[in-house]
Amino acid sequence: MGVKPFIGVTSDWKSEGKSKYLRVDKAILNWLSKENMIPLVFPSLPGLEDKILESVSGVVIPGGKDILPKFYGGTITEDAEDFCDVERTSFETALLWRCARLDIPVLGICLGCQVINVAFGGTLISHIEDPNSRHRKSSSKESVLHRIYPKGKCFIKELAFTKDTRVSSSHHQAVSKLAPSFFASAFGPDKVIEVIESSDFPFIKGIQWHPEKTPRSPLSRSIARWLREKAIERKER
Repeated sequence: MGVKPFIGVTSDWKSEGKSKYLRVDKAILNWLSKENMIPLVFPSLPGLEDKILESVSGVVIPGGKDILPKFYGGTITEDAEDFCDVERTSFETALLWRCARLDIPVLGICLGCQVINVAFGGTLISHIEDPNSRHRKSSSKESVLHRIYPKGKCFIKELAFTKDTRVSSSHHQAVSKLAPSFFASAFGPDKVIEVIESSDFPFIKGIQWHPEKTPRSPLSRSIARWLREKAIERKER
């Protein structure tokens, strides 16, 4: 089995009456666990970022609801859907800057990819026109499978990726203006950005799909191995 690094997984808040409860997708936790990592769920409590990072050597920001447009200078439109709790986005933004400073590896998944871009100064497409359901099923908002197309130097080209690889996608927002120092290294249908990376922050990667929904695919497993290896390297530094 080897070393099993601790990986922090951020969460959202679910309101029930006057109470709030942590919400995190079990599929993410299962995916990390089966790939020899120990997931630790982070409560989205702004102010705890420094202390909470002392317990892990890697971080995953998973999918979820939309980011409130005020975080990237946008406005709420008629296509708006449910939004994350403000505390989640505030917590993840602060957490990302600390991870960048400490060289802690981060994998942003779907919403997590968008959070990375917004946290470092980028913007989002608030709603993708997707009449052919290439990014999610328009009727049910369920996942669809599609190809991705790396461009230039892309970290997934070093993993178990082939031209026939398909990924599980379910989103209606995407990266628009890239944050400073970040670049798009893979695209999906309709030229939607699927991978973002940074020359300044080489341990931070954002992917617009859900590897935890296809846990047995070679690419999903190799992405998990990338995170595990970088987390082990970080722990040993």
